[in-house]
Amino acid sequence: MDKKKVIKFIAITLGAAWILQSIVGLLSLKIGGVTGTLIFTIGMSIVMFVPLISALIAKADFKGMGWKPKFKGNIRWIFFALWMPVVFSVLGLVIFFAVKPEIFSLDGSYALLQASASAGMESEECLAQLEKSGLSLQMMMIISAIQMVTYAPFINMIVALGEEVGWRGFLYPELKKKFSRVNTWLIGGAIWGAFHFPVMLINGYEYGKDYIGAPFLGLIVFVITCITWGMFHEVIYDKTKCIWFPALLHGSLNASANMFQFVLDGSKTDEISKFFILGPAPHGLISIIPTIIIAVILAVIVLKEDRKGRTGS
Repeated sequence: MDKKKVIKFIAITLGAAWILQSIVGLLSLKIGGVTGTLIFTIGMSIVMFVPLISALIAKADFKGMGWKPKFKGNIRWIFFALWMPVVFSVLGLVIFFAVKPEIFSLDGSYALLQASASAGMESEECLAQLEKSGLSLQMMMIISAIQMVTYAPFINMIVALGEEVGWRGFLYPELKKKFSRVNTWLIGGAIWGAFHFPVMLINGYEYGKDYIGAPFLGLIVFVITCITWGMFHEVIYDKTKCIWFPALLHGSLNASANMFQFVLDGSKTDEISKFFILGPAPHGLISIIPTIIIAVILAVIVLKEDRKGRTGS
C-alpha cells in the first residue's frame, strides 16, 4: 500500500466533501422549498465526484481500473448489480413490517406527502396536478417501481461512477495490499460512511432528525450499511475487473432506496419519523438484517475461494 497516496486521498476526499456538503446543506435549508431541494440534489451530485477528483490528485492508476465493458462471463453480475438492491430492499420491508405492521399501507399517502413537499405544494394540489396529467397515484407508484428496476440504475450509474472510481477503483485495492480482505471491507466502509456525515447531521439525510438515538445513532447505523454494501461492491469489482459493474450496483442501490415510500401510512408520519432508524428504508437497523445475512454468506464463500487460491488446492 502506498501510504502517502492513501492518506492524501482520504484527507482530500473527506475534507472537500465535508466542506461542500456543509455549504450545500446549510444553503438548501436557508432557501427551502423547491429551489432548496434542487440545490441539495445538484450539490450532492457534484459531491459524488469528489472521490474521483481526489484519486486523480493522488495519482491513482486510472488505466488499470477496467474502463472497457467486459460482458463475457460477467452477465450474471450485471443482473446482480441491477436487481439485488431491489431484492434486498423488499426483504428488508418484509422484516421491518413484521415488527411494525401498524404503519404499513398501500394507499400511497406517504409517497404523496414526500412528492408534495419536494414540489412545494399541498398534498391535495399535488394530487390534482397528478390527475390532471392523466395519472393516478397508484399508476405513479407503478411507473416509479418500473423505473427502479429498468433504466434508473443506468442513469444513476454515471453519477455513482464518481464515487466508485475513488472507493473501489483506488481505496479498496490499496487497502488490500496491507490489510486482510475483511479489514479492507471494515476500513473502506467506515470511510465511505463518514463521507456522508455532514448532510446527515445538518439536513437529516438518510434518517431525518427525529429518530430514536438522533443524531449519532444514525451515523453508526449508516457506517454499518456502508461496510455491508461496500463488501458487495468490492466483490463485484474484484470478480469483473471493470469499474462499471460497482457503479451500476451503486446506481441501482440509489434508485431503489426510496421504494419504502410506497408502503407507508402517511397519516402516521410522527411514528414513522421516530422509528426511521430501524426501517423500512434499506439502511434501517432492522431492514438491513437480510442484507447483512446475505453479505456474511457471500463473505464466507469469497474468503474460502481466497484460501483455495493461495494454497492452489
